[in-house]
Amino acid sequence: MAKGWRGLLEEESEHQWIAMATFFIFILLGAVLIQGTSSLPGVDYQSYGLDYTGGEDGRVLNIVYDNDAYVAVVYGTNGAVMVYNDGSGYEENIGGNYDDLMGLPFMTQLSDGSVATSPTDNTIEVIEHDGKSVEQTRIDLDQSNGIFSIKDLAEQSGDDSSIWVMVTNEEGTSSFRGFGSIDETADSLSTSVQQSQLTAAMINNGDITWNSVESLGDGRWVASGLATNAFSNEDVSPATPIKHPVLGIISWSKAPAAPTLTTFEEYTSGEFHSLLKLEDGSVLAAGTTTTVHIASSGAMTEHNYGSVVAVADSEGDGWLFGITGSESMIRFTESQPEKIPLALQLPLEIETVALSGEVIMAYGMDPSGSPATYSIDVSAEGSIDSGRGFLSMLYVATTSIVMGVMFWTAIKRMLRID
Repeated sequence: MAKGWRGLLEEESEHQWIAMATFFIFILLGAVLIQGTSSLPGVDYQSYGLDYTGGEDGRVLNIVYDNDAYVAVVYGTNGAVMVYNDGSGYEENIGGNYDDLMGLPFMTQLSDGSVATSPTDNTIEVIEHDGKSVEQTRIDLDQSNGIFSIKDLAEQSGDDSSIWVMVTNEEGTSSFRGFGSIDETADSLSTSVQQSQLTAAMINNGDITWNSVESLGDGRWVASGLATNAFSNEDVSPATPIKHPVLGIISWSKAPAAPTLTTFEEYTSGEFHSLLKLEDGSVLAAGTTTTVHIASSGAMTEHNYGSVVAVADSEGDGWLFGITGSESMIRFTESQPEKIPLALQLPLEIETVALSGEVIMAYGMDPSGSPATYSIDVSAEGSIDSGRGFLSMLYVATTSIVMGVMFWTAIKRMLRID
């Protein structure tokens, strides 16, 4: 090919124009081909859920990965079970002492890879794992200032200690409580929490039902919930009050003072289902009708994108999944949304999603009601294994060869003139 291009360039000007036109057509064709392969690579669909000890093809209700290891609540042939799997074949049923696995409110991964949950009122259970060793530690919280259930928990971790903020249900009223500080240098979790204090509940002056909380850093937290009749100009029946999604900034860093609500924003419709901590310390609040980016400063930016579930990948990007049949999904990179087309319509109704290393694992039900799994390898985009990556490499290589021949021929002609 190099000889052919050199020959054309050494001929009369009309041949040079033919070469330039051909090269221009090649550029346009390459751009079209690359754009045509812009659908998301690294996608896999499997028509089953999660295999586990004592059952097969389980419906995943909740799952938290630590690389290949995971803790999961699975519903299968024997009802709901909680299992720990180390990722290499060892598995253990760890939910035998839980009264209601179906009603387990949350599973939060802590900074050390352990998983925190709350099986009963005034308790937190932390599931720690190291290889094939699993340890469950139950923390009994002080009941002297009230009985409460825990709806969600978030962590802020420092150099040697960490603090937790919990969303609580206080006899029908939602609130927040702080717990800490927790000594991370102690030999065991039981020892590390001995000096930790539980705060009183935050006073909830507004008619807001808080559901989730996430760390914003530096003693600040983002919370999501629903406000009843927050917009007073709406004509609604008292018997069927309209609820609006709410985001609030919570301030708390040290006991015994209770957390405080410093500011909140109301939105028109829907509900926030996920609070994602991104790589730059900001938080993405993903909702059914809107998505809000909360900067580390607390500034909130609304985007008109709805979703069913959402997850953050290892690079700190947020991924938003839509309903069954969706032809695209949304990725937030550095707070900016990007719509990514799917090669095939989303074939399942997603119930829960988690990150396993570089792979996003989405679990749900197919149209027939059977468990199914949809996965995305986020490292595949742009790699040589993807169609777009291969075409990009071929395009760059061919262009480099052509340009190299053209420049080499031009230099030789210039030297010959001299």
